[in-house]
Amino acid sequence: MKNSILNDKPVFELKIHSFGTRYEILVNGISTHIDNEGDGQTTLKLPTNHWMKSGGNTLELVVYPDAEGTPINEQSEINVELYVSNDDDEQEYRIGGFEFKGIGHLNKASYEGYRLNPETFERNDEGIIVVSDVTAAQDIIFEGVYEFSQTFGIPSNLPLWKFFESDDVPAIQYEDESRRDEFWNLSNQMVKDLLAPIQDAILTGNLDSVMPLFAERNLETDQAFYKVSGTTEKELRYAFTENVKQIDMKSLAEGGIGYVNEKGLKLSGLYRGNRSSGLMGIYKNHPGTLGFPIMFRLEDGKWIITR
Repeated sequence: MKNSILNDKPVFELKIHSFGTRYEILVNGISTHIDNEGDGQTTLKLPTNHWMKSGGNTLELVVYPDAEGTPINEQSEINVELYVSNDDDEQEYRIGGFEFKGIGHLNKASYEGYRLNPETFERNDEGIIVVSDVTAAQDIIFEGVYEFSQTFGIPSNLPLWKFFESDDVPAIQYEDESRRDEFWNLSNQMVKDLLAPIQDAILTGNLDSVMPLFAERNLETDQAFYKVSGTTEKELRYAFTENVKQIDMKSLAEGGIGYVNEKGLKLSGLYRGNRSSGLMGIYKNHPGTLGFPIMFRLEDGKWIITR
């Protein structure tokens, strides 16, 4: 490990290329990317240090048909790959991932587990990076859905983010009609107690009253991406100050924002329809919207902003 980038400044990143179907990607049970449309082509990179930890990590791909019970588009493709590099170094190393094709579904070659040497990232039976076999399930969420999962044992010097050890958040789904009232009660209470004070502070310029709420988020983001301490706080304060001059904040009307627990049950969020951000606004002078997703963890009955 002493000669490995995993012991220096590792930067983990997902490379995603997709076409022709809806899907969701999760890291350690946290939704990191959703395509709810599936009608176009997407190519992007997503840094994931703030969702990962040293040791066991899980990557999941959930593929949805256009409608329940219908087949996946035969021409669709989704490639999701996990890479690591050293901070500010162009050399990247592939650790694992999925290659999904609508006709044959997952490429069989990517089902097999393996080990990697932590210095060269080549396959080695004695390597201490352990990549599991892929597990696959079908019709778990509803008929026609495919779900693939792979675990990675990756020793690194990443700290353990606090949300990994927080309390489980309530597992309440809007789709569960028997708990619909409970869902809206929790949603509306979180909007009142958490989002509304933040939005009011942004609108009135009283940022000092709410910036301490983001202390954990800002500190851990600095640590995750090797920034000088205080950088993320400055960036957030600047964004709140400058962007509010250009946008009209959308109303936080009761019943308009719903609670969503992440699959890992360690984080929750407040979202508008189609998983858009709870805090957002419409630009005054040009088309488009600004969104600010906020994630919460639960500790001893107290909600804490963590992402």
